[in-house]
Amino acid sequence: MLAQHPHDITLPKFAKPEVKVSVTEKQEPSQIAQAWLDKFSSILSSGDASRIASIIHPDSWWRDFLALTWDFRTVRGAPKITEFLSKNISAGFSNLKLQDEGKAFAPSIQTPLEGLDWVESMFHFENKVGRGKGFLRLAQGEDGAWKAHFISTSLQELKDHEEVAGDKRPHGGKNSLKGGIIEGNWQERRERQKEFLDGEPDVFIIGAGQSGLNMAARLQALNMSALIVDKNARIGDNWRHRYRTLVTHDPVQYTHMAFMPFPSNWPLFTPKDKLGDWFESYASMMELNVWMSTTISKASYSDAEKKWTVTVKRANGSERTLHPKHVIFCTGHAGEPKVPTFPGQGTFRGTVSHASQHKDASTYQGDLKGKKVVVVGTGNSGHDIAQNYYEAGAGPVTMVQRRGTYVIQADKGLFMLHEGLYDEHGPPTEDADVYGQSLPIPVQFALNIGLTERIAEREKENLEGLKKAGFEVDFGHDGSGIYRKYITRGGGYYIDVGASQLIIDGKIKVEQSPDGIKGFDETGLILADGRKLDADIVVLATGYDNMKTSVEKALGPEEASRCKDVWDLDDEGEVNAMWRPSGHPGLWFFGGSLALCRIYSRFLALQIKARDLGLCTV
Repeated sequence: MLAQHPHDITLPKFAKPEVKVSVTEKQEPSQIAQAWLDKFSSILSSGDASRIASIIHPDSWWRDFLALTWDFRTVRGAPKITEFLSKNISAGFSNLKLQDEGKAFAPSIQTPLEGLDWVESMFHFENKVGRGKGFLRLAQGEDGAWKAHFISTSLQELKDHEEVAGDKRPHGGKNSLKGGIIEGNWQERRERQKEFLDGEPDVFIIGAGQSGLNMAARLQALNMSALIVDKNARIGDNWRHRYRTLVTHDPVQYTHMAFMPFPSNWPLFTPKDKLGDWFESYASMMELNVWMSTTISKASYSDAEKKWTVTVKRANGSERTLHPKHVIFCTGHAGEPKVPTFPGQGTFRGTVSHASQHKDASTYQGDLKGKKVVVVGTGNSGHDIAQNYYEAGAGPVTMVQRRGTYVIQADKGLFMLHEGLYDEHGPPTEDADVYGQSLPIPVQFALNIGLTERIAEREKENLEGLKKAGFEVDFGHDGSGIYRKYITRGGGYYIDVGASQLIIDGKIKVEQSPDGIKGFDETGLILADGRKLDADIVVLATGYDNMKTSVEKALGPEEASRCKDVWDLDDEGEVNAMWRPSGHPGLWFFGGSLALCRIYSRFLALQIKARDLGLCTV
């Protein structure tokens, strides 16, 4: 059992070297990085992992994505890194090379916080099965020696099985068609492919949102066949059917999808219906195989055959049984809605619904003027729904807050999160992705404390106004802000697109109730301390369950019981079960924001392809 906050760390501050260095002996960052990389390369090629301790600090970290093992690993401390490398040095690293001068992430000196300077650089490498990119961050000790504080390595492609893209893009001409034109032109073949008339899908993907679409595109680029099924009628409906005022909360430069970035004239924040249309276009352009209005009738996994038997019911009522090797749950980063019930709820004369059922305040049957609305919960959905009801003419609108919520403004602090990395003048997205995931998650938490403080200073007026209005602002138990709340809880924050000003102006009221709701009576709800809030409409923005609940609903309790819980961090500081082995040998969880789906679709596709090739037998 992990402690309450097992991933709180304090970053070291290295004392200035006691050794005096003359001006003529001063080295450029590229010289420092190259000298270290040469030593690192020598150790890796020697097969003697014990030597790694000579070039890393005692409290150092190594974060690895698939380059040493077929999982995500974060290892801390020289003894553990030595042990980790010793067990996996047979991965066979070679051809280590620094990022070229003049490119983004070439060797440079950075100061992430006062008292901590490091030389950082991207580097490229090969191992026995593929090619990858890494990052080194070197800090200078008291003896003047530059040693690694952080190392990261991430596999990017498999040798002889690279993505069919760029230099390896398909020919596309009729002479490239297998069997010749007599067996069908492109359109005729596509119709057969979409229906899987000539074979079974290697991978069965549940959900046609950003997770499923990115995942299928990556798999097909590795010459693996994938089928996406979704219960909705149209691709993109998972966004279209959400509340009317929804737009993406991340800027466009951060939200590109695999192989197909948004156009340069795309808006910074995408309205939900526009994004739904983009998904539909993406599926067509990427030649993805999607069956809409399709549900799962039954499913079971054979350990002996390492295959699934999945029966689906299609829009026309017909059934089809398939035998994929893998099933990927791409139903969103959360499971089924958490819909609590309360004593006396049946006597309430108003309406009660969960936030997942909310479309738009205009769908309310009758005049909203004077209708008392209570929204329980103060995350993104709770704020957006409260704002929606206020702007539709309801009032008073009240939010019930149980605990503090982190608030960051979409037009200020949000851009500070991505500044210099995912903005109009940032580095290539693929390199930014490697950089953005290169530090261990606990280290990111620690570094985010300073950034969160700078954001708070810039948003000081908004935060002070919220506090005066009775809204409790929370920066996380360690003050690290939004990322820790997202990656461990999947919520607990609000990206402010206007509701905060309504709260500050008193147009949306806030009631604190740390112990929640006691129950309902005919005309409202009773808070735990006995206070009553009169209401005509109550919306429960109470969040969602673990993703395992979606597996249980779709595939049954037997298959779900084999899966680990999803989200939060394991004892090494990697996300539990998401984008990596789930505990079930043939089932994977995949979800998150548009950016995380782009980034991690590469890694999950590589894991599945490695199993298909026999490179990974776990």
